[in-house]
Amino acid sequence: MPLPSRALLLLLAAAAALFLVSPDLALAADALILALALVDARWTGPPPDVGRRVPAQLSLGERGTAHIRVRPRPTGAVGRRGLRVRITDDLPAAVDRLDDDVAEAIAATGSEAERVYRFRPRSRGVHAWGDVHVRILGPLGLAWRQRRIPLRDEVLVLPGLVEVRRRRLLGLRERLRRAGLRNVRQRGEGRSFESLREYVRGDDPRTIDWKATAHRGGLIVREYEAERSQSVVLALDAGRMMGERIGDRERLDHAMTSALLLADVAAMHGDRVGFFAFADEILSFLPPRRLTMDRLADAMARVPTRNVEPNYPLAFNTLRRRLGRRALIVVFTDIIDTAASHALIAQLSRSAQRHLVLAVALRNPELEEWAAGPVAGEADAYRRAAAEEMLETRAVALARMRRAGVRVLDLVPSQVVTEVINRYLEIKYRGGI
Repeated sequence: MPLPSRALLLLLAAAAALFLVSPDLALAADALILALALVDARWTGPPPDVGRRVPAQLSLGERGTAHIRVRPRPTGAVGRRGLRVRITDDLPAAVDRLDDDVAEAIAATGSEAERVYRFRPRSRGVHAWGDVHVRILGPLGLAWRQRRIPLRDEVLVLPGLVEVRRRRLLGLRERLRRAGLRNVRQRGEGRSFESLREYVRGDDPRTIDWKATAHRGGLIVREYEAERSQSVVLALDAGRMMGERIGDRERLDHAMTSALLLADVAAMHGDRVGFFAFADEILSFLPPRRLTMDRLADAMARVPTRNVEPNYPLAFNTLRRRLGRRALIVVFTDIIDTAASHALIAQLSRSAQRHLVLAVALRNPELEEWAAGPVAGEADAYRRAAAEEMLETRAVALARMRRAGVRVLDLVPSQVVTEVINRYLEIKYRGGI
């Protein structure tokens, strides 16, 4: 359908002026203008050759750049004079455009023109770009004709890679690598004997070497070197509680960022890393091995958050069957009632019989602000009461988990990265895996 242009509006204004002189003359002029506009719209010829280029993948929080190329087809008058077009791009719903509206005029003077704009995705996963809409100005400059150019492009948005790169640049990688070279005493499976030394208060009695003690006349203990190659499994709950937004990201996005950083540190210490995601069914599983961060982030990006209750028995029974050797299982989740915690405690306790299990619960700091906020009206009173009740129920559930012997970290997103990595290093140095 032809759209009004500036030239057409000027001609219509001239026709209106003629109407003051002679209505019949003005009507004839209007009819002529309308006919010219229709002809002009038809003369736009075939749609131009349009292409779009977007990055194949981005990390959540990164900015991307899209390039739209326009090349007129060399046919008729339009091909000789080039095109003047306006372009509108169909962006995914979860992507924000950072520049002005894309529908800007582009002059293609016989060869090629390009429109560039920046964007930023708000969530992980695969984001699909749709069609490109092109408005072409006719040769007479009287009307625009709109064309839809069918195009399909996808951008895979990965969680956490920006944070991994930032911490590497800050030198954390090198510092942790040097710290990992220390020899430490280790209890448990896979330990490797290093040397003998005299017993000091606080040493594990199980490390006493009774044969050496008898020969030397004093208590002698064995020192062990931490095994370099152990297994760390990152288990992510993708149920409804993990879909809650904390700040500008889902709770699961915060968990994935922490899991990626933990995986990077574990890989630097020579450990194998596995990935396991679940909700009401198993969503993803990568057995422990030498994983690159890109491969792990790609697997995480394809895990959707589901508005369902997680099936803990299915998840942990499956994980126990698939894990051959002892591993550190770090479970990123959150609970809000005792019923959910009861099922989780039962499964974590069973898993702890063979593996070392650490539960990381991510709490929402906004909920704490509501519970401690001022009450200025009835709505504030209801919100504060509800927040207090949810926090109390959650605290009771976490306390039950700790009494059952489950290792629990209860953290806000800003604390998760540091505390989880510190706990991993503590476990690693003490030989707890």
